[in-house]
Amino acid sequence: MFMARTIKFSKEDILEKSVEFIKEKGYSNLTVRELAKYIGCSTQPIFKNYANFDKYKEDLKFYLRKDYSSFIYKYVDIKDYLYTISYAYAFYAKKEPNVFFSLFMADLAGSRTVEEVLNTDRNFETINAMVKQYKISLEDAKKIYREVRFYTHGIATQLCVNSIKLTDKEIKDLIRNNIEINLRGI
Repeated sequence: MFMARTIKFSKEDILEKSVEFIKEKGYSNLTVRELAKYIGCSTQPIFKNYANFDKYKEDLKFYLRKDYSSFIYKYVDIKDYLYTISYAYAFYAKKEPNVFFSLFMADLAGSRTVEEVLNTDRNFETINAMVKQYKISLEDAKKIYREVRFYTHGIATQLCVNSIKLTDKEIKDLIRNNIEINLRGI
């Protein structure tokens, strides 16, 4: 009698497939059963790797952030950090709306204060680059970053849910103009 060969799925396999699933079908459609069907396995390998869904979501968020970061850093230019990272953020929402939604608009995103947003490593790196680029104080850089960040988030969310159609040039112009307006205000 022959036994069926057991295919093992590592956490990494499951997480990579989860990112693909979200890109194609969206976070709101992600369930253990749907993911297993997408991968082509039973739910057992998922439950074997994850005792609870919260730990899975924590790891998934990390994998989605890796995808986001690799995209963002293709566009970032340290010499014009605020503009390029803001554009990349909005462009990511346009190109990968399901992942953007998962990371920044769904329950997976969690909730943070403005201070917590400003004090993440990447955002603080942007703020410090602004001090050098624009020759402004750290406090002014934080104020401008906050204004541009949340303005850009508004554009990105509209792009993500397809409630606005913007060309890349229009996205770039909106962000550049907002930065210039905020710089004049200090």
